[in-house]
Amino acid sequence: MKVERGSDITKNIKLIEWMKTELLMSISDLFNLLFRGVKPLDEALQDTLANIIMITYLLAKRLGISFKEIDYKVKEKIKIGIDDEHSVERWYGDLSNLKKHIDNRE
Repeated sequence: MKVERGSDITKNIKLIEWMKTELLMSISDLFNLLFRGVKPLDEALQDTLANIIMITYLLAKRLGISFKEIDYKVKEKIKIGIDDEHSVERWYGDLSNLKKHIDNRE
């Protein structure tokens, strides 16, 4: 069975559009959960945040960016934030903690 090239492009475009919609819906869900005052250990909050991260990775892949490249960019942004003493780092040390987490899982 021969698959048409145009068919692959159309499928990719449809998938990208679905992912964009999914990302926006997940962000909307996050805002709703935060508005309602959800607790940090709430499973709905964890599911929503995990979905945002997962869809972001998958969207990047569909756009031609590898998972490894995204990881590299995240590490680069963390380093810049630490070097620039971003307020989230200065006040809480969150960027350093995230860097440690990423370094430990590799």
